[in-house]
Amino acid sequence: MTENAVLQVDNIRKRYGDTEVLKGISFSLQRGETKVVVGPSGSGKSTLLRCINHLSPPDGGTVLLDGEEVTEKNIDNIRARIGFVFQDFNLFAHLTVLDNVRICQTKVKGVPQDKATQRAYEELERVGLRDKAGSYPAELSGGQQQRVSIARALAMDPVVLLFDEPTSALDPELTGEVVKVMQRLAEEGMTMVVVTHEMSFARQAADELIFMEGGYIVEQGRPEDLFTQASNERTRAFLNVISQHG
Repeated sequence: MTENAVLQVDNIRKRYGDTEVLKGISFSLQRGETKVVVGPSGSGKSTLLRCINHLSPPDGGTVLLDGEEVTEKNIDNIRARIGFVFQDFNLFAHLTVLDNVRICQTKVKGVPQDKATQRAYEELERVGLRDKAGSYPAELSGGQQQRVSIARALAMDPVVLLFDEPTSALDPELTGEVVKVMQRLAEEGMTMVVVTHEMSFARQAADELIFMEGGYIVEQGRPEDLFTQASNERTRAFLNVISQHG
């Protein structure tokens, strides 16, 4: 256990059928730290995030949040403290933007309606969408929908915020508005684990970059070190290729 770690991931393993997707992943996250996880498709990045909050319970290893082991028995309490921003937004189509941000507060945490409403407006303001509170998801661009999903996660006061390829479903021109929100959160000291191909974000916002391939962490370190002098040949090759497109 790394001292004072908010999130401790220790030897996580996950198998789907005959395929071992995660082969013993370990890392720790300090309060206020942003870790960016990169790697080729199929390397286990998204599965890792889903194992952290037991959307896909790991087959082995442990996850600790503030020193408390994440188990099936306490998962509802844990999930209320781990925000998750999905690549496909996962908004309720029949609810307004305001209700999408408010509903988890009232249903999961039991926050009174008036306080949940106030907090929802605050977080929508934070992501630049207060004026869209009465709109429905179908009336928004993809970038706006993703920013609503970020506001919804923030309204739950998460200890840790997980992002799973938050811009992969967006057109390039809409990606920037989401990345700006994420960069601002990093600057404000939000504790985050971000799976992304946005190398500009990784360079500017990450305290540590984790390169995964084949279910392993191949290399990890400061972005400036990995981008300029990665010790592993695969890390160098991957970052070189993706930096030309990201």
